[in-house]
Amino acid sequence: MSRPLHIAHVVFSLEPGGMENGVVNLSNGLDPDRYRTTILCLEIGGAFVSRLRPGIAVEAFGRRPGFDRTTVARLARWLRKERPDVIHSHNLGPLIYAILGRSASGRWGIPILHGEHGALQGDDLDPRRLRQRRFGYRFAQAVHTVSESLRQHLIDHGFPAGQITAVINGVDCRRYQPPSDRAAAKVAAGYGPEDFVIGLVGRFIASKRHELLLDAFTRLAGQAPAAHDRCRLLLLGDGGPEKERILARIATHPLAPRIRWAGHQADPLPFYQAMDLQAMPSASEGLSNALLEGMACGVPALAHPACGASEVIADGDSGLLQAVETPDALADCLAEVIARPDNLARLGQGARETAERRFSLDAMVAGYAALYDRLAGVVRSSQ
Repeated sequence: MSRPLHIAHVVFSLEPGGMENGVVNLSNGLDPDRYRTTILCLEIGGAFVSRLRPGIAVEAFGRRPGFDRTTVARLARWLRKERPDVIHSHNLGPLIYAILGRSASGRWGIPILHGEHGALQGDDLDPRRLRQRRFGYRFAQAVHTVSESLRQHLIDHGFPAGQITAVINGVDCRRYQPPSDRAAAKVAAGYGPEDFVIGLVGRFIASKRHELLLDAFTRLAGQAPAAHDRCRLLLLGDGGPEKERILARIATHPLAPRIRWAGHQADPLPFYQAMDLQAMPSASEGLSNALLEGMACGVPALAHPACGASEVIADGDSGLLQAVETPDALADCLAEVIARPDNLARLGQGARETAERRFSLDAMVAGYAALYDRLAGVVRSSQ
C-alpha cells in the first residue's frame, strides 16, 4: 500500500488492566510505516496513555453510565470522518458500540476484528448476554482470542469455530528480564534479602480470588517452619469492584505488617524482580499478561489450571499447576514450594526459557498484523 493501514481500537479506557496492557503493547509494536493506530476510548483515556509511543492517537468520548447514545453518535462521527481500514473492538461492550457506531456512520464496509480477552463467567454466562455476543459476532468479520484454550472455551459455549482465531499473548523479554541478583532486587524494592516474596498482580475482581490468597497466607504463617516468618505478600494492581473490600481485609488482617499493596505501577519490573513466586489462584483467565511478565523475569507461578495458565505452564518444569479451591490447600502448596528452594530456582529458569521460546511479543504483533492485512484485503511482499 502507498499509505499505512489505519487501525482503530475500541475500548472503554486505557486504565490499567491486562487487556489494556495488551492493546498498548500491540500498538507500540506495530511497524509505523505499515500501520497507523488510533485508540478510541469510550470513557476516558487512562493511565496507560502515557505508555504509548509518539504517533499513536487517542480519542476519548466521555461515555456516561449505562447505554449512552451520545457516545454512539460521537463514535459514528469519528468513523465517518476518519474511515479507518479496520475497527478492532475488545470485549462485549466495545463490540456493541463498534457495531452501532459503524451502522450510524454509514461506513458498513469497514471490517470489525473483535477480541475476547477472558473466559466467560458471571453475568457473561447469562442467556441474554450469550445471545448478545452471538448476535454481535454476526457483524464482526473475524473474532480472536488471546489463547487456544480460550478459543476452545468459546466454541464449547456454542460460538462458531470457523470465525475464531487465537493470537497468543506475548511478552517483551528484552524489557522483562531476571535480576542479576534477586536478593539485591528485594532490598531495592524495600524487602530484606532473605524475605520470601509471594506476588499477586491484577485488578480487584472476584475472579482473581484475592481473599483465597489472604486466607491461605494466614494459614501458612501458622505452620511450624521458621522460614514462613520471612514470607511477605505483595499485591500489585488497582481498581475493580472488590478493591475497597479487599483493602479493608488487608487493614484488619492478623499479618497486615507482612502484606503490601503497591497499587498500579507504571514500571512493575522492579517488583517482579523482587518476587520469588507468583500466586495465581484465579479460576478464570484468558492468558494473563502478568503471568508472562513474571515468567520473563524468572519468577515461576503457582497457578490454577484455568484457561491460559495450563497453556503456558508445563507443570513441574516452568511453574506449578494446582486446582486449589480452599485456603488450606493453597497454604499447603505454598509451604511445599518454600521448602524446596533449589526446585524453585529450576522452575524460575524454566519459566524464563518458556517466555523467550514460546511467547515473544514479536510473534504476537505479527499475528495481529496478519489479521489486519487479511481483513483489509492487503497482500504484503514477503521481502
